[in-house]
Amino acid sequence: LAIVRQFSAQIDFAGLNSAIADVKAGELLVMQKGAAVWKKVDTILQQELDLEDLLALSTALGRLPVDADVRVIDTLHVREIFGRVLPVVGSMSSEQQIAVLAALRYLPAKDFSLRQEIFDIVTVQLQKKGVELTFAQYVTVLDHLASLAVRGPRYPSLFVNFLAIFAEKADSGWDIQPFQVLTVLKAFSKAEVVTEKLRLLHAYVEDMVESGAVSPSMAIHLCHTMVCTRQFSAEAINALLSVACKTPLSTYGDDSHLMRALKTIECILRVDLPQTYSNLAARQMQFLNSVRDAHYADSEMSWNTATTYQVKHFLANHGFEAQSKMVGPFALRVCDPEQRIAFECLERVHFYPSTNTLRFWPSLKFRHLEASGWRVLPIMAGEWRELGTAARREKYIRDLLISESLIADVGATIPSL
Repeated sequence: LAIVRQFSAQIDFAGLNSAIADVKAGELLVMQKGAAVWKKVDTILQQELDLEDLLALSTALGRLPVDADVRVIDTLHVREIFGRVLPVVGSMSSEQQIAVLAALRYLPAKDFSLRQEIFDIVTVQLQKKGVELTFAQYVTVLDHLASLAVRGPRYPSLFVNFLAIFAEKADSGWDIQPFQVLTVLKAFSKAEVVTEKLRLLHAYVEDMVESGAVSPSMAIHLCHTMVCTRQFSAEAINALLSVACKTPLSTYGDDSHLMRALKTIECILRVDLPQTYSNLAARQMQFLNSVRDAHYADSEMSWNTATTYQVKHFLANHGFEAQSKMVGPFALRVCDPEQRIAFECLERVHFYPSTNTLRFWPSLKFRHLEASGWRVLPIMAGEWRELGTAARREKYIRDLLISESLIADVGATIPSL
């Protein structure tokens, strides 16, 4: 959450932003570039900073690409920034406290007591101010809390409190847009907050559809989120699909993100939620059948990463002529369609920051492929790069194929199947 203000001329925020942009520009020499960032932070911290400066500094540092190399984040500097924030966090405005939550979210240094102490103060204060917050503010708070929950700090009572206020103000005090409801559903799912009171949101979605407030594209997005998070009612799904099917499938390109969302909806309803699928209205069922038959080509299929290119090369050395293939909404860059084996190269971006937990899409992909009879073999791209030499990578692939009984012995070069 950016804090808009005029900075003092002597505080070099422009230089800091330029250094951060250098880090974001690529992964080469990322440690050296990161050092340049923290050198500028040192200079800034030696000056007289007010609260707005500290929040702006936290926001700027939150732009550092932690997935590229977690060593870019300097825990000692983050601790000093938060240490200056702690004494005044209880007296901040709602907007400032939300900015602090953003800083806690986007500066994923290792957990320490100071960080948790700030989190506790901010969440308690925001819960007390719940009725005073706008719907947009509350959505932002839930979004930050959900991302923090993935790494440990949790505050589920604020989520439940939101639904109580929602029941009171949805039809009278809050200006609510469909895309905000979508964000709230995602936040509840990511934070793993499960409550029967979510039916209030499901019913509100039905009301928005009935009032004509939901466009076909937003209906697809909402339906996609609801089935993916398992936070839905059958009535809401029927209502959203009734809007989605008003637009002909020919409107969407073969690589459209909306076509991928529709393919995902059809796949989840048919495979994971058969009872809901079988109870759909005839028109909606016919629409999903057309979605299943429609052509879709993920843009990922048009190029290879360095890792997938190399993996294909070493697989070929052992008789596996890897191919690319679409399976429903899922792009398989490296696979053997005949034996139904997929080699999935996983980058850090496929995991939630600072965790070993797969994000939703790759997790869904693995589960659905396995349910369809595919064997999925993950290859960690980071580990692959660390192997360094061709000989080590050759051995890695050979050992993987032997462990999966895909080649007969260490010396074999022909698949046993």
